[in-house]
Amino acid sequence: MSTPLALPRRDGEGALDGGNMMTLREQEARIESIDKENFGLKLKIHFLEENLKRTGPEFNQNAFRENTELKMDKVTIQRELQKYQKMLKRAEHEIEEYKKQFQDYVEKVKRRHKDEGMREEMDELRRLADERAGDLQEREAELENLKREAANMNDNDEELEELRGELDDMEAEIKEKDRLLDEKKDELEALQAKLQAGESNQDGELEEKERLIDEQANQIEDFQEQLQQLTLEKDGQIDALQKKIDSMDARKDQELRELEERLEDAEQAERQQAESLREKERQHAEAARDKEMEIKALQRQVQAAERAKQGEIDALIDRLRLAESQGDNQVQLAQQAAQDAHQQVLHVTREKNTEMELLRSRLDAAEAKEDELDDCRRQLRQTQEDVKRLRSEESLREEDIQQLRKSLATKDQDLERIKRERDTAMQTVSSKETQIEALQKTTRERDNALREILALRSTLKERECELETTQKTISTLETAQQTSLHSLRTLQSTLNERVRDLETARKTIEERNAELEALREYADEPDTQLEAVQNIVRERDHDLESLRDLVNSQRGQLDDFQRTAEERLAAMEHLRTELSNTKQDHEDEIQVLEESIEEADEEKRGLEAKIAVLEKEIKGSYDLQAKIEPLEKDLRTAQREKTKLQSRIESLEKDLNVADQDREALTTRMEKLNKDIISARQASSASADVTIARERKDLHNLLKTAKLEAEELQVAVEDKEQKLADAEKRLRQEVRDRDTKLRAAETEVQNLQLQLSEKDGELSAYASKLRQESTSKESPKRQSRELRDLQNRLQTAELAVEDLRIQISDRDERLAALKTESKNIVREKEKKIRAAELGLASAQKQLRAAADNNTVDLMELKEDIMDKDKRHAGELRGLAKQIQYLRAKCQREEGFREALGFQKKFFLMMIEVYGQCNREDLKLIEEMGITPDISIREKRHSLRSVGLMVIASVRMRKMQMDWAGNKKLHAALARKVEAMKRQSRRNAGIAAAR
Repeated sequence: MSTPLALPRRDGEGALDGGNMMTLREQEARIESIDKENFGLKLKIHFLEENLKRTGPEFNQNAFRENTELKMDKVTIQRELQKYQKMLKRAEHEIEEYKKQFQDYVEKVKRRHKDEGMREEMDELRRLADERAGDLQEREAELENLKREAANMNDNDEELEELRGELDDMEAEIKEKDRLLDEKKDELEALQAKLQAGESNQDGELEEKERLIDEQANQIEDFQEQLQQLTLEKDGQIDALQKKIDSMDARKDQELRELEERLEDAEQAERQQAESLREKERQHAEAARDKEMEIKALQRQVQAAERAKQGEIDALIDRLRLAESQGDNQVQLAQQAAQDAHQQVLHVTREKNTEMELLRSRLDAAEAKEDELDDCRRQLRQTQEDVKRLRSEESLREEDIQQLRKSLATKDQDLERIKRERDTAMQTVSSKETQIEALQKTTRERDNALREILALRSTLKERECELETTQKTISTLETAQQTSLHSLRTLQSTLNERVRDLETARKTIEERNAELEALREYADEPDTQLEAVQNIVRERDHDLESLRDLVNSQRGQLDDFQRTAEERLAAMEHLRTELSNTKQDHEDEIQVLEESIEEADEEKRGLEAKIAVLEKEIKGSYDLQAKIEPLEKDLRTAQREKTKLQSRIESLEKDLNVADQDREALTTRMEKLNKDIISARQASSASADVTIARERKDLHNLLKTAKLEAEELQVAVEDKEQKLADAEKRLRQEVRDRDTKLRAAETEVQNLQLQLSEKDGELSAYASKLRQESTSKESPKRQSRELRDLQNRLQTAELAVEDLRIQISDRDERLAALKTESKNIVREKEKKIRAAELGLASAQKQLRAAADNNTVDLMELKEDIMDKDKRHAGELRGLAKQIQYLRAKCQREEGFREALGFQKKFFLMMIEVYGQCNREDLKLIEEMGITPDISIREKRHSLRSVGLMVIASVRMRKMQMDWAGNKKLHAALARKVEAMKRQSRRNAGIAAAR
C-alpha cells in the first residue's frame, strides 16, 4: 500500500488551492527537523548560561582547585605505578624460584618412583629366584631318578654280560657233548664192526648198546631243550631291557619337546610384551606432544589476551588524555568516556573471568592427563618388570637346558662306553669299521657343537652386561624426569596462588563496578546536582587511574611470567629432546640386543637340531646293534651246524675207508654193486658239499644284506622316502631269491628222494640176485662166506641210506627253518616299512603344522605392519590438517588484529573530529547573532559509503566461505582426537583388566 495523501477541499475555496499537497512522511520529517532545531536552541541557551557563570570569580577558583587536584592525582598515580612495577619484578623473581622448586620436586618424584621401581624389580627377581630354585630342586630330583635308571640299566647290562657268558659256557658244553656224541658214535661204529666181525650170538650186546645210544640221544635232546628254554628266557630279558631303554629314550625326547615348546611360548610372550611396550611408548610420546601443543596454545592465548588488554588500556588512556585536555567545560564527554571505560572494564573483566575459567578447565585437563601419564608410567614399569621376569625365566630355562645337555653329555659318555664295548664285541666283523668311523665323525661334530655352545654362553654374558648398563642409563633418565615433574608441580602451585590473587583483584573490580552502577543510577535521577556528579567523576577518574596502574603492574608481572615461562618451556623442550635422543639410543640398543638374542636363539635351535641328529644316529647305532645280535646268533647256529656237518663228513669218510677195505675183499660179481654204492655215496657227499656251500652262500648273503640294511638305515636319515622305495624293492628281490632258493631246494630234495628210491630198487634187485646165486652155489662154506659179505655190504648200504635219509630230513628242517626265517624277515621288513611310513606321516604333519604356524605368524606380522603404516599415514594426515587449520587460524587472527588496529585509529580520529566539532559549536554559540538554518538536516548516504558497504559485505562473505572449510577441518580434527582419546581409554581399561 502507498502512503495516503491529504485530499483537497471540496468547495475549492481559497487562493492557495494546491498548498496542502505534502505526504505524511514529509510532514514527519519536517516535525523532526523542528524538534532538532528546538533542541539546538536549548543547548545554546544552556551553554550561554554556563559561560555567564564562568565569567564570575567562583568558577575560576573551582577551575584552579580542580587543576591542582588533577596534578596531585597524577603524581600519586605515578608513585603507585612505580610501586606496582617493583611488585611485578618481585613476583617474577618469586615465579622463577617457584619454577626451580617445581623442577627440583619433579626430579625428587622421579627419583622416588625410580627407587620404588627398582625395589619392586628386586622383590620380583627374588621371588623368581625362589621359584627357580624350587624348579631346580625338582630337576635335580628328576636327574637323580634318571641316574638311578641309568644305574639299573648298567646292572641290566652286567646281567646281559653274565647271560652271554653263561650262553658261551653252555655252547662250550654243547660242543663238548657233541664231541662226546661223536666219540660215542665212533665207539658204536667200532662196536658194530666188532659185532659184524663176530657172530650172531652177540645180538644181545648190540641191543644193549643200542639202548645206551638211545639213552644218550635222549639226554642230548634234553640238553638241547634246556638250551632252547634258556635262550628263550634270555631273549625275553633282553627284549624287556630293550623296551625299558626305548621307554626312557621316549620319555627323554618328550621332556626335550616340552622344554622346547616352553621356550617357544616364552619367546612369543616376550615378543608380544616388547610390541606392547613399543606401542605404549609411542602413545606416551603422542600424549607428551599433545601436552606441549596445548601448553603452546595456552601461551598464545595468554599472549593474545595480554595484547588485547594492552590495546584496551591504551585506548582508555588516550580517551582519558583527551578528556583531560578538553577541560572542565566537557563534563558530559568525560561522563560518557567514564561510562565507556567502565563498560570496557566490565567487558574486559568478563573476558578475563571466562579466560580464567578456561585456563582452570585446561589445568584440570592437564592434571587429568598427568594422572593418565602416571598410570602409563606404572604400566611401563609393570611391563619392564614382566620383561625382566621373562628374561630371568629364559635364563633359568637356559640353565635347565644346560643341565639337560650335561645329562646328555653323560648319556653320550655312557653311549661311547657302550660303543666301545660293542666295538670290542664286533672286532671280528670287518664290515662295521666304516660305521665306527662315522660315529667318530659325529663325536667330533658334537665336540665342535659344544665349543660353539661355550662361545654362545660367553656372548650371552656380554649381552647381559650391556643390558645392565642400559638399565642404569634408563634409571638416570627416570631420576631426571622425576626432578622435572617436581619442578612442574611447584610451578602449578605458584600458578594457583597467582590465580587466587587474580580472583581477589576481580572481586575488587566487581565492587568498583557496583559502585559505578550505583553512581550511574544516582546520576540518572533528575534532581542530582552537577557539582556532586563532577566530584564523583573525579573520584572515579582517580580510581580508574589506580586501576590502570594495577593493570600495568599486572601486565608487567604477566610479561615477566611469560618470559620465565618461555625460558622454562625452552629448558623443558631441551630436556625433552635430550630424553627423546637418549630414548631413541636405548631403543636402538634394545633392538640390537633383541636381534642378538634372536641370533643366539637361532644358533641354539641349530645346536638342538644337531643334538637331535646325534641322538637319531645313536638310536640308529642301537638299531644296528639290535640287528647285529640276531645275525650273530645266526652265525653261531651256522657254526654249530658246520661242526655237525664236519663230524658227519668225518663219519662218512670213515665209512668210506671201511667200504674200501671191504671192496678189496669183494668178488667180481659185486663190483657193479660196489660201483653203484660208491657212486651213490659220492652223489650224497656231493649233495652234502653243495648244501654246505649253499649254506655258506646264504650266510654270506645274510651278512651282505645286514650291511646293506645298515647303510640303508644311515641313508634313511637323509631321505626316508627313498629308503621306503629301496626297502620295498629289496624285499621283493629277497622274496624272489628266497622263493627261487626254496624251489631249487625242493627240486634237489625230490631228486634225492628219486635217487634213494632207485637205490632201494637196485639194492632189492641185488638181494634177490644174491639169494638166487646162493641157492645155485655148491659149497655151503663159500655160500655162507658170501652171504656174510653180502650182509655186511647190505648193512653198510643201509647205513649209508639211513645217513642220506637223515641228511634229507635235516635238509627238510633247514628248508622249513629258511621258510620261517624268510617269513619273519618279510614281516620285520613290513613292520619297518609301516614304522617308516608312520614316521614320514608324522614328520609331514609336523612340517605342515610348522608351515601353517609360520604362515599365520607372517600374516599377523603383515597385518600389524599394515595397521602401523595406516596409523602412521593417518597421523601424518592429521598433523598436516592441524598445521593447515592453525595456519588459517593464525592468518585470520592476524586479519582481525589488523582490522582492530584500523578500527582503533578510526575511532581515535572520530573522537578528534567530535572534539573539533564541539569547539566549533561553542564558537557558533558565542556568536549569538547567527540564526540556525531552517532547512532539512537529513543525512543522506553517499555513493562512496554505499560502495564501501557492498565491498565490505562481499569481503565478509568471501572470508566466511574461506573459513567454512577450515571450520569443517577443525570439527573433523576434534572428532578424531575424541575418538583417539576413547581408544586410548579403552586400551588402558583392557590393560588394567589384564
